[in-house]
Amino acid sequence: MELIRDIDYMGDGMACHFMDIYRGKKHDKKLPIMFNLHGGGFLLGKKEESHLFCAEMSQKGFLVFSLEYPLAPESLFPQILRDLMKGIKNSRVYFQKYNGDEERIYLTGTSAGASLCVYLAAMMQSPELADVFGVVPADLGIRAMGLASGMYYTTKMDSIGIFLPSCIYGKGWKKSSFYPYINPENKAILEHLPPSFLITVYGDSLRNYSRQYARAIQKSGGICHLEDLGPHKKLPHAFSTALPEIPESQYVNEKMVKFLMSY
Repeated sequence: MELIRDIDYMGDGMACHFMDIYRGKKHDKKLPIMFNLHGGGFLLGKKEESHLFCAEMSQKGFLVFSLEYPLAPESLFPQILRDLMKGIKNSRVYFQKYNGDEERIYLTGTSAGASLCVYLAAMMQSPELADVFGVVPADLGIRAMGLASGMYYTTKMDSIGIFLPSCIYGKGWKKSSFYPYINPENKAILEHLPPSFLITVYGDSLRNYSRQYARAIQKSGGICHLEDLGPHKKLPHAFSTALPEIPESQYVNEKMVKFLMSY
């Protein structure tokens, strides 16, 4: 595997705008492209957390771009989306250099990264959604997404929703123009999602989020597969990317790859 570290995708020298590129050396044909976003509840996390997962995906034949992004509360949700969209657009200069196939682009993300994938993918198809967040969408088609232990809901009256909204959306979030779109089940989002593979497990602290969002996508007519490992095995949140070497992760990640590559 070849790893190209810390490419400045914004050109501003800020570490929050660095990305790593993973490429398997043994693949001669054009490689499907995967953009991967780490988790951390929008407040924490670094791209290195997904290092083993990205390395494995490159060995499975993907050209993987692992993007860092600015964190809340210093950068609010709209700004995070704007920066990531620019990062995706600016990554295009590396497609040809590293033999990437622009016709086959996929998004993967964990926890907060999964939520960001949902918005980024929908914005590429929904001018309404992109406009309300002030994002200029990339002219790229996302074939499918792989989403692990997603933090899709940020305003539920639970331990997350009590404190998180004002941190990631700002103090006046209920009066913002994007307030109706904070709900990921908004029509402008659900109707513009590519086929999605959702992963969760018994023991995942956000298991109910994945189960609810999978139902919402399916109800809207979208293509969605939920891989929910049941109570026979208790595993932690984000197990499939944090622990890609364990048998359960190998199983769900292989199924995810087959799902992605079918689109």
